Amino acid sequence: MQLPQDLLDADTALYSIHERLASSRHLNPLDEVEAHARFLACGRASFHYAPLNDADELLRACDAVRPPVDHPLGLEVAAAVEELRLSVLALRDRTGVAFERLGVAAGWFESAEAPSGPPPPERKKDGDVLALAAVLDAFRAALGARGFHRWRVEADPVMSARVVVDSPRRLLRVNPRATISPTDMVALVAHEVGVHVARAEAGAGQPLTLFSLGLAGSLVAEEGLALHAEAQACGLPVGASDRLALLAAAARRAREQGFSGVYRGLEPLVGPRNAWVTCLRLKRGLAEPEEPGVYAKDRVYWLGWCRVSAWLAAGRSTRTLWVGKVGLDHPVQSWLDAGWITLPG
Repeated sequence: MQLPQDLLDADTALYSIHERLASSRHLNPLDEVEAHARFLACGRASFHYAPLNDADELLRACDAVRPPVDHPLGLEVAAAVEELRLSVLALRDRTGVAFERLGVAAGWFESAEAPSGPPPPERKKDGDVLALAAVLDAFRAALGARGFHRWRVEADPVMSARVVVDSPRRLLRVNPRATISPTDMVALVAHEVGVHVARAEAGAGQPLTLFSLGLAGSLVAEEGLALHAEAQACGLPVGASDRLALLAAAARRAREQGFSGVYRGLEPLVGPRNAWVTCLRLKRGLAEPEEPGVYAKDRVYWLGWCRVSAWLAAGRSTRTLWVGKVGLDHPVQSWLDAGWITLPG
């Protein structure tokens, strides 16, 4: 069934804003190594960021998107625009309040129960470390093997994650400081290429680019599916579910505490290096990391693991979750029945 032109136009406008905004370039500190040294010397965290100089222009572009709210998919475009607008505001203002509004709207503070059933298989430890060139080549080979020939792979030093999938640019970015073993590589291919890239490519085949960018609230399903893909490919790291739950709890504490307070609570549990990395991820983007506030996106790993585990335990099929970057609560079957989207071949 043909979608209305005003919906298609709104979707195109949303995609153009995403093309202009590389969020992680402004979210992650430019001086992580120096910031760590300063923290060890004085016990307080501070970071420098690339400013989002065109934030107000991006906000005006968001305000100009006018999806038809009398159409169910128009409501989805409107929700995605609002989530993007809150992201821009967080990167412009860099306050705890701005990041709180983003986290609440995105559903990152949703509660989750521990998944039922057997624990995930554990990944065998691997002491070898791959050179950066080998990592980049392995990702390129994995993309090519799956027919994703339009995707590129690049090293990017302004990252806190090991790998980021940038769907609007069809770009897979790799942190050159990341330590990646051959077994890790298997897991990352399953996670990043097998889920993030695959769902983006499936979404690119739908009438709306929204399904490639990600519907509002879809990140929980996205990361839950990715973790289950890792577990199936080679298992999860030893104690992974406990660490995911601990990270989710630390994100809640970071709403009320500054960087050093959260760090002191984590250090006896995970050691100084892991405590630093965890706090960096939770406080990145904030102008005042020693004040309460959190970039709570990392909570979705535990939420996703729990919710997808419950989905699978209930015997539900994941078939409709592969139409693109949709969430567990989206009425995908009704959109399929209406002929607005199709299942990938």
